[in-house]
Amino acid sequence: MYLHLPTLDVVSVFTTLVAAGVSLLAWYLYRDAVALRSWAAALVLGSVGALLFTLREPGTSAAVFVMADALCVASYATMWMSIRRFNGDRATPLRMAIVVAVVTSVFVLLVTVSWQMGAALRAQSLVFSLFVGGLALVTAWETWRGGRQDGLRSRRIAALALAGIAAARLIRVALLALDWFDIIELVTADMAWGYGLYFSIVCVLVVTFGLVLMANEQQYARQTDPHGA
Repeated sequence: MYLHLPTLDVVSVFTTLVAAGVSLLAWYLYRDAVALRSWAAALVLGSVGALLFTLREPGTSAAVFVMADALCVASYATMWMSIRRFNGDRATPLRMAIVVAVVTSVFVLLVTVSWQMGAALRAQSLVFSLFVGGLALVTAWETWRGGRQDGLRSRRIAALALAGIAAARLIRVALLALDWFDIIELVTADMAWGYGLYFSIVCVLVVTFGLVLMANEQQYARQTDPHGA
């Protein structure tokens, strides 16, 4: 069964917006979990990027391609900083924004250079998948590492889902490489990636669910053991 990629992009817009709403609602209930607020911001960035994906066509300006990818990279960079904030990093919103801007700028620079060198669109997709996969992987590691400090069992849910996103993106890189060397056809690569994109959308929802559980578990721990939290 072939999963239509443009349709999945539309689904991604709505699911990430719903997840952002859930994150904001959870932050309203657990004000101490400030990471939920920045997580919601990350999801909004991702939804805007997914919306631009739906507008992309072969004749679309390269600026739209780069902007859509950059927003998604910024989304995952914000997710990374959000988990660091949940782990106790006292970074101010300004500092978080600067880190996200630097990561996104590096991505845009690499993509712009590849366009100037006449690299194919697949090269841009490969760089994009590497960035998103790498950010998802370090975010999964931050989530897992934080569990050693606070012992929140719900961290496993978020960490595994983030690792799933990273794995999906690494598979995407492998598919692009196989297409690059004409080992598989482009249609086959896109067909296989349809399942990977669907899996990634589900994982984003699972991560958000896990983060809400983390906030709830953290608050419960503080109420039952205020001196040890």
